[in-house]
Parts: sequence; structure tokens; C-alpha cells
Amino acid sequence: MRKKIILFSITFIVLSCCSVTYGQKKKKKQKPLKTQEQLQKLPVYNSLSDALQYKKRVYKLNLDNKELTELSSQIGKLINLQELYLRNNKLSELPPELWELANLQKLLLGENNIADLPPEIGNLKNLEELDLFSNLLSTIPHEIGELKKLKKLDLNWNQIMELPEEIGQLTDIQYLYLERNKLDKFPETIGNLNNLIELKLSENQLTSLPKGIGELKNIPELYLGKNKIVILPPEIGEMENLKILNLENNSLKQIPEELSNLQNLEELYLQNNKIYSIKGQSINLPNLRVLDISINKIKYFSAKTDKLKKLEKLDMELNNLSIIPDPICRIKSLQFLSLSRNKIEKITAGITRLQNLTELNLSGNKIYSFSKTACYLPNLKILDLSQNDLMLLPKQMSGMKNLEELHLQNNKKLNKFQRKQVKKYLPKTSIYF
Repeated sequence: MRKKIILFSITFIVLSCCSVTYGQKKKKKQKPLKTQEQLQKLPVYNSLSDALQYKKRVYKLNLDNKELTELSSQIGKLINLQELYLRNNKLSELPPELWELANLQKLLLGENNIADLPPEIGNLKNLEELDLFSNLLSTIPHEIGELKKLKKLDLNWNQIMELPEEIGQLTDIQYLYLERNKLDKFPETIGNLNNLIELKLSENQLTSLPKGIGELKNIPELYLGKNKIVILPPEIGEMENLKILNLENNSLKQIPEELSNLQNLEELYLQNNKIYSIKGQSINLPNLRVLDISINKIKYFSAKTDKLKKLEKLDMELNNLSIIPDPICRIKSLQFLSLSRNKIEKITAGITRLQNLTELNLSGNKIYSFSKTACYLPNLKILDLSQNDLMLLPKQMSGMKNLEELHLQNNKKLNKFQRKQVKKYLPKTSIYF
């Protein structure tokens, strides 16, 4: 009896060892990651069935535009997969096996119907690019913060209402896209994303920005249009490498003085806000080339402009100006100036300081007087004076030697005789009545 027990025990141990050995043989083991240079030389598979014939040799799989409604669990067999493209399909769910592909570096899921991202997304430790553009996401799991190697995250065109604080753990991220969502706030941890070079937050419901925004010193472009931002934090002036700042379609009432610290800013878009005055040093930026403050409520313009040596385009259409402000006439670098649809009544000599002006739009005002001393604009090519109250134009306009187009439509007080006179003054100009 004792011998039988010993024999049974030995048999059990042997079988157990065999089972462990067999299990070890069956265990999936990924190969080391291929470099980008190596990946470029490898084939891209365009069919899952084809890829499954060469499981361990598949590193890139492109299933874009296949009208897929589901992704087979067989995807989990491609253990060495580094790039997976699933854009523009009809996927609403993803198999658990997807989150076991530890070698994935690119996962592109844009333009599907995905409403939920599971916590297991955090398993993809090697992920560098995650595209979820145009899906149905309303939340992002906290585990997103575990993707330490992530460099690009595209969440544009979803329904995301809030971001987890863990987003601040993505310290390698360079591109973060969150346009057209439902965000009403942004985590303070944004200040940890020191490697960000592009941040898009347009078309959300943001009312303010976190102070941490000032820590993003490497960003050259910041898009915040079509939100509900009422006030900007002073820290925005610390974004020293910013070149383009877009704040159109918000609810701003004033421009903070700290904006003048953005010494590298080249383009500033503030159209369609509720700004009522421009003052102080707020726009006095030495590298600014384009400034759009149209569609506001600006009645007063007393801002310093002595540093605006490179400003070429200024758009102040649809405001409440009654005169052409003197500070604007001091911006000698201006080539394009639009003061259309304000309440301006007179054009005076001050405008002639803008000797580099090539296009001047004064349409839709209440202009009844164009001073003869205001006619010396030798480089002007397009002058729009339509929809005003002009009765006559001075003969000194003949000094506008390079004028190509003159728009005078809807000046009902300009009679036939005066129209003939204008044609005499400017025989080579295309004149529109």
C-alpha cells in the first residue's frame, strides 16, 4: 500500500511538471520592439485573416475604411503588433484581447462609434500615439495617466465633459487635441505637460483657464476659440514661445496687460468677443504681424502701439469707433486695415502716416467727409468706401497713383456729376458705384 502511494505521488509530480512545461511553451512572448527604421521596411497587412497566417511576423495592420462593426478577438494573437489602424469603421466595442497587445505603439481608432474606453487602456505601456477622433466618448479613464510614452493624443470631436487629473502624468506628450467636446474646465495638472508643442481646445465650454497654463513654455500655437472664456489668467503671459494665440468667439471683456509679455507672438485673434476698449500695453508686441479684434464693442482705443513695428494686418471691423484712433495711425508697418462697419464720420490727415498701406476698408460707416489732406497714400491699391454718406471726393485723390480698385457702392448722396469727377481723378482705377 505504501509503495502504491509513493508511486502515485511520483506520477502526480511528473504530470504537474509536464503541465507546467507545456504551459510555459504555450505562453505568448513578444519579441523586442522594432525601431521606426526597421518598421518602415516591414510590410503592412490589410486583412486580419492574412495577418493571422503569419502571426508573429505581423508588426503593422491597416484595417481603415473596412466598414467593420466588430473587431475579432483573434487580434490578440498578433502579439508583436506595433501599429494598428482602425479608422473610419463602425466599431462601438473593442475586444479585451486588444488591451493585451503590449507592443502597440500606434492605435488609431478615429471615426468610429466608441462610447467607452476601458481601464485596461493603461496596459498599453508602449503606446506613443492614440487617435480617438470623432467617436462618442464622454469620459476618459484615470488609467490614461499610465501611458507614460504617449506623444500624441487626439480626442477631437467627442462628448468629453471632464478630464481626469491623471492627464498631467503624460509628461512626454507633445500633441494634445481636444476640440469640439463639452469641457467646461481643464485640470490644473496641465502645467506638468512641459513637452507640449500643440494644444487645441477650441469649441468647448471653457469659462476660464487654469493657472498652470503658464507652465507650457514650449507651445508655439494655442487654439481656444469658440468657448465661453470670460477672463484670462495673468499666467498666460508666461508662455514665452507662443507665436499664435486664437481666442475668437469667447466672452472676453478686456485684454490683460500680461499679454504684452508674449514677446514672440506673431498672430493674435480676438474677434467676436465683448471687448469694449483697448488700452495700456496689452497689444504692444514687437513681433506681432496679424491682429484681429473685429466684431467686438470697442469704443475707445488708447493702447500703446510704439512697439508694433511688424504689424501688417489689423482688422477692427464691426466695432463702435467714431473716429480713426491716433494710435492706429502710428503703426507705420500696416499694409491692411479694416475699420468697416463702425461709426466713423470723417477721414482726416492722420491716415496718411500709413505710407505702407495697400488695402483700406472703410465700408459701412457714416463717412460724409474725406479730407483732401488724407489723400496721400501712394501705395494704396484697394480703397473701399462703400455704404457711406459721401457727397464728393477731393481731386487730390489723383495722388493715389497705384490705386487699382475704388468701391463707392451705396453712397446715395454721390450724384452723377461727382461720379464723373472721380473717374477723371483716377482714370486708371477700376471704380465701382
